[in-house]
Amino acid sequence: MTDQSSINQERRLKRLQAFTRESISTVAFSSSDWLADPRPLVAPVSSRLGHDMKLHREVSRFLARRIDELRRKEARLLVAAGSAIEPLALRAAAIFKVPCVRIWVNKPPPLATDTEDSVCEVQATARSAWTRDAWVIALADFVDGIYVRQRGSIASCLRARIQAAPASSTRVAVMPDYKTAATELIAAGAIGWYFASEDQDDRSAKAAPRSQGVRVDSDDRWIHDSDGWLIHCTRGCSGAWPGETEHQYQDDLLIGNASLTERTAFDTLRRIARSGMLVANTIASDKRYPVVCFSHTSLSQRLSKRTFRPHLGRWDNEPYGVAIAIEAAKRIGIQPVIYGDPKDRKLLPEENQFRFQAKGKTYDWTDEHEWRSNGSVDLTQLGRNAVRLFVPRCDEAEPLRSIHAWSVTVLARARGEDC
Repeated sequence: MTDQSSINQERRLKRLQAFTRESISTVAFSSSDWLADPRPLVAPVSSRLGHDMKLHREVSRFLARRIDELRRKEARLLVAAGSAIEPLALRAAAIFKVPCVRIWVNKPPPLATDTEDSVCEVQATARSAWTRDAWVIALADFVDGIYVRQRGSIASCLRARIQAAPASSTRVAVMPDYKTAATELIAAGAIGWYFASEDQDDRSAKAAPRSQGVRVDSDDRWIHDSDGWLIHCTRGCSGAWPGETEHQYQDDLLIGNASLTERTAFDTLRRIARSGMLVANTIASDKRYPVVCFSHTSLSQRLSKRTFRPHLGRWDNEPYGVAIAIEAAKRIGIQPVIYGDPKDRKLLPEENQFRFQAKGKTYDWTDEHEWRSNGSVDLTQLGRNAVRLFVPRCDEAEPLRSIHAWSVTVLARARGEDC
């Protein structure tokens, strides 16, 4: 090791010791060449993001911009395995071809890890109970706090770094729409990091061009028909779309425009209208069988049961979705659910396993009158009048233009409200 390499390694380890109060003699790394490397080590850190898609997009914008800078500066990324920022950071490093050091703290890396060739896996072992984020915040030459919750562990670690290292080496993102620790950390000496709002082009991309192809239903009596239709209410999506890989989702966040990451119940319906497909997904009761679920009740009755599921963090029975004529649904193999006790499942033949649903104890699932498709549903197989879309407001009907010319029911009109 050259004298300069020794200096680089010693400088980083001393910062670790000052920050964590961990004796250098008690720290063991599975490899140390990365510590001696003169290229700057930059650590992006973040608190947990939850399900807020706008927040995911904001964090991704900051991260993508920063990692593109690292590519031009020939710097390296430092990431803690298992941290909140890790999945997006690794994907961004792969997209922008930035070398990355990933540290596993007091835990060996898996024998086979799904990482890019440029990722160096390092195992760090010590007696202290410092968190994985604390380690990268201490070891990095520069730290970027992208989303830092107030009074959280990341905020505490960044305050400690500001005291132990030059404050100019710590940046914190300012997000006006979120309550973060940015203001207090900037007051303590961190550098504020700002971006302008999304480009107007991104915002305008949300609005579809006007089309004459939308048929708005003038006859809304069907919404009270409890026998003739199967109802599929759409939900917002807090991650990858059904059928979309995690990498595709991350790429949309990091380098796509803002409209690609809009994933409300309405956006889900727009996606269905464009593709003509209801994509099958696994359900909580059985991960083995991707299905599409429907309810054999009237739409008006279905929407009266709109419910917030706190354990899932979402609303069920939102006023957006697709209705399929019952006879058309039968022709393509959509079948009613078989309700029973859990022990009854094993009595069903394999071809009917996807139809089974336990009755439930705290909630009576038979009240759903559920039907299922054993796989994705190609709505284009059905006749033009066998599919209806529904939305709550008039201004949401126009963006649902579709080459299939399905009609759209506006629920506000059905209630006698002016649009």
